Amino acid sequence: MHRQGTDPEAPSPAEPSLAETMRLLDPLGYGAHYAELAGNLRSLAGPPRSVVVTGAGEGVGCSSVCLGLGGALAGMGLRAAVLDCDLQRPRLHKMLGEPNFTGLTTALESDAEPAECGHEPVPGLLVLPTGPIPESPVQSLEDMGLTRMVGGLREVHDVVLLDAPSYGGVRSSPVLSGGFDGVLLVVHSTRTGRKAAREAAESLEEAGAELLGVVLNGHP
Repeated sequence: MHRQGTDPEAPSPAEPSLAETMRLLDPLGYGAHYAELAGNLRSLAGPPRSVVVTGAGEGVGCSSVCLGLGGALAGMGLRAAVLDCDLQRPRLHKMLGEPNFTGLTTALESDAEPAECGHEPVPGLLVLPTGPIPESPVQSLEDMGLTRMVGGLREVHDVVLLDAPSYGGVRSSPVLSGGFDGVLLVVHSTRTGRKAAREAAESLEEAGAELLGVVLNGHP
């Protein structure tokens, strides 16, 4: 198991403003702190191309990490896609100041291309919000063919990042059952206790997930 210790600084995970979000994508703003994380990810043997980003509890800033990392990858000249897979607490559309009329669920339920249902805040980065929320969101993504869609996205993108919910316990996230390349676990410097972080990492390993690394968010 290869773990990478990374410590990007990022704004508070509590609903960043649009200005803060754009700083995540700016190499001279918060985005500068994600360059090392992107480099570490790409330096792994057989660089992972589909990565689940989940948290040790709620409110640790997974969406900020996804956008910052996606922006850094795009800044390296790669094609990156970020998918909002949290159907209970969708955030990416709010962070970009966009409506949630179309997105992941739209593409999964129709023949529409993902690029037609998302946004490109910076060149090389596709951000796909959740889209309309189904009545039973917890199991719907796998039922709707999320793994198949990610496989299609990998044909035209170098890296696909899945912004996954934790639901209070990372093993319970249906997104983790998709057979993706690996998982980044996000912990928060002030909101995540040592015990919670350790239990989350152990839970991922017990579930058979490939833990690529732990991202410390909110570090002063």
